[in-house]
Amino acid sequence: MVKVEELTVAAFQPFGTFLNPNDCGDPVGSKDDPVQFFPDRVLMQFSASNYIAMNPLVINPRPLVITHAEIHERTEEVFGGFTKDVLFHVGEPGSKTPPAEYKVFRLPAGWWVRIKRGVWHHGPYVVGEEPTTGMVVLPPHTYTNDCYLVVLDQPINIQL
Repeated sequence: MVKVEELTVAAFQPFGTFLNPNDCGDPVGSKDDPVQFFPDRVLMQFSASNYIAMNPLVINPRPLVITHAEIHERTEEVFGGFTKDVLFHVGEPGSKTPPAEYKVFRLPAGWWVRIKRGVWHHGPYVVGEEPTTGMVVLPPHTYTNDCYLVVLDQPINIQL
């Protein structure tokens, strides 16, 4: 069983970065402007394409059990903007053998996370009994040309 952790810079640093859109520094221009712009807060690296695709993701309630994991060797992945809090798991990068241990983090509604290349992960879990909608940002067709997916030998329960 793995316990959900708070998403902090220190705890998540080995796996990537995250963005709280309500706490992202100073905007370009005046803080008094009616529209405030905060550029370049989440940067992605990828080598398979010079395009990115915005991919809607609907997450329905399901058991809090990790059964799958995937990696992208050439691509980072960004997801977030969910209407509800979600949980997501990550495992240390390094090989095509899934790690024995994972960490699970809570991503608050509206926040975004960037997963580094080679970090084990898979689709988030919605917190609660209602579906949520968000986005996944990847180069087009990453799921067919840079995705190594495995089913875990032993499912791992998530503890809230």
